Amino acid sequence: MMKKAKKFISILVMVVLVTTLLAGCANKPQSEQKNTGNVKTIAFRMSQTSAADGAIGLAMEKFRKLIEEKTKGRYTIHTFHSGQLGSERENIESVQMGDLDIAIVNQAPLANFVPEIAAVDLPYVIKSFEHADKVFLGEIGNSFLNKLADRGIQGLSIWESGFRNLTNSKRPVNSLKDVRGLRIRVMQNKIHQDLWRTFGADPVPMAWGEAYTALQQGAVDGQENPATVIDKNKVVEVNKHMAITQHVYSTVFIIMSKKAWGTLSAEDQKIFKAAAEEAGAYQRELSRKMDKEAITNLEKAGMKVTYPNKQEFIDASQPVRDNYGKEFADLLKKIENAK
Repeated sequence: MMKKAKKFISILVMVVLVTTLLAGCANKPQSEQKNTGNVKTIAFRMSQTSAADGAIGLAMEKFRKLIEEKTKGRYTIHTFHSGQLGSERENIESVQMGDLDIAIVNQAPLANFVPEIAAVDLPYVIKSFEHADKVFLGEIGNSFLNKLADRGIQGLSIWESGFRNLTNSKRPVNSLKDVRGLRIRVMQNKIHQDLWRTFGADPVPMAWGEAYTALQQGAVDGQENPATVIDKNKVVEVNKHMAITQHVYSTVFIIMSKKAWGTLSAEDQKIFKAAAEEAGAYQRELSRKMDKEAITNLEKAGMKVTYPNKQEFIDASQPVRDNYGKEFADLLKKIENAK
């Protein structure tokens, strides 16, 4: 009887030990550590919601290589694309809480955390790529990155998404009146919603990860994005009409959790920022090249591309600039003067 009791206790102890070990594995933090030869490698997770083969995805790969080279293998980056780790809003919140190391997110949802960013999300405020570079790579862009710190987020750099255009499944858009009545998927951002409402459309805010299915099922008629995003995410399979409206210029911010940033030495912090900026220069050049190629690719795939009079859209969107611009009058002057 005593032997049976001892055997039972031994089995029970083993079960407890195995359970504890498994629980420890399940709760492993997102920043993994492993020994590679004599070098301890720390891996950070980096997330975005668009396709891996777009300009942003390819620049993420360059960033990864730069980090590994510049830190001599002490750090590496695990990249996740197409919303594998959640929507942009979820990624921002995860970075803020320290549950995700690095994310690339559009300026629109980020404006919910840093209100001043909404100024550059107003329609037709950014006039050209050259204007965009002066705004986002200069004093204004740096001020946005610095303000992120007040929200518990470390800003590394600002990359490009591009000028946004409209697609839909119903009809070609040759003028503003052709937009009326279209149900358009938009980002979860009030300015974008009000813009399309002003144009006479029915804006439907939703995460990008849900948009393709909504387009496929006819829950929405169209969406708006830079040409490269439209091309790489195969929007042509569900929308056959694209109008070059260029209504908003979009950037993406490279953000890092304060928790992960705080584990870096001062020297490594400089390396991460420099790598983000170097990868950003590569990304902008690639983005502009791919943007031109994307329109050709889409036309070959069956997309009918129209070029409506942009001035009609600029004039119609004035109420949106007037309404939201009051709050950012000084900043908008700086943006205008940056030309």
